[in-house]
Amino acid sequence: RCSSSQVCPATEIPITFPLDTACLVTRGGLSEEIRQKSRMRGTLNWAPPRFQIIFNVQPTQRRSDVIASQHFLCAGCGTEVEPRKFSKLLRYCEYLGRYFCDGCHSSGESVIPGRVLSRWDFRCYPVCVFSKQLLDSIWEQPLFKLNVVAKSLYGQAKELQRFRELQEQLISIKKLLRACRLSDGVLAEFQQLPSHLTDELHLFSMDDLIKVKRGQLVTTAKAVFRSATDHVEACEVCQFGAGFICEFCRGQDVLFPFQTDICTRCQDCRTCFHTACFRDEPCPRCARLQIRKSLQETAST
Repeated sequence: RCSSSQVCPATEIPITFPLDTACLVTRGGLSEEIRQKSRMRGTLNWAPPRFQIIFNVQPTQRRSDVIASQHFLCAGCGTEVEPRKFSKLLRYCEYLGRYFCDGCHSSGESVIPGRVLSRWDFRCYPVCVFSKQLLDSIWEQPLFKLNVVAKSLYGQAKELQRFRELQEQLISIKKLLRACRLSDGVLAEFQQLPSHLTDELHLFSMDDLIKVKRGQLVTTAKAVFRSATDHVEACEVCQFGAGFICEFCRGQDVLFPFQTDICTRCQDCRTCFHTACFRDEPCPRCARLQIRKSLQETAST
């Protein structure tokens, strides 16, 4: 035998095929064998499931229609099923919306992302082996940008809306703490939460969402936020380096962007003011900046 690094001499190549192979060639059996083996990679009527994140709920369809659309083949392995005898034994996958044989569907169950995103439904539903493995593999991955794939979900789930408010505050105060040279200890407490939750708004994994549903994330987020605010209130670096004084009332209290219950930010210059003070009046800082810009333009001409 020749190894992969050797060249096989022409004299060692048999001129005639072995009997069984020759029979396949002469009788057209070789093409049939190739066709059968190619089923492993897919045919015109069947292709194996592919890795995909499905954000919607599969539409309700008649069982017979779905199986017929699959050409009476298992959606997982392509095995042909005799319609009258065995099609009733096929098992439905709620994630892919297809039917599978018992070799490809072991009656496993999983939370369906589409049902969570559209109905806040965390019940487990039957899925095939492929879908079960896929969903398990992405369970803790932050793949779901709710303001893109589930805009109405905040209105449906009060606990999610409450967590979003906390998330906005955490993201804001974390940015402030990163600029403080004395905040290493309190920043370490943020590790109790997945980093994406305190870095980017609306971004969640399925694991995050079910913990929001159970109240676990809100409890942890409140504790982290409390420690962070305690630091800011006691830290001179934060008080004098990152706070704002309301330019409307000129009060003595220092305002921070994370104080969303009492503070409002100008959408243009991002300066903070008391919500009670900042109503229909123009922003003083923006007005100053506009005057300065006009003076510079006048001086340049």
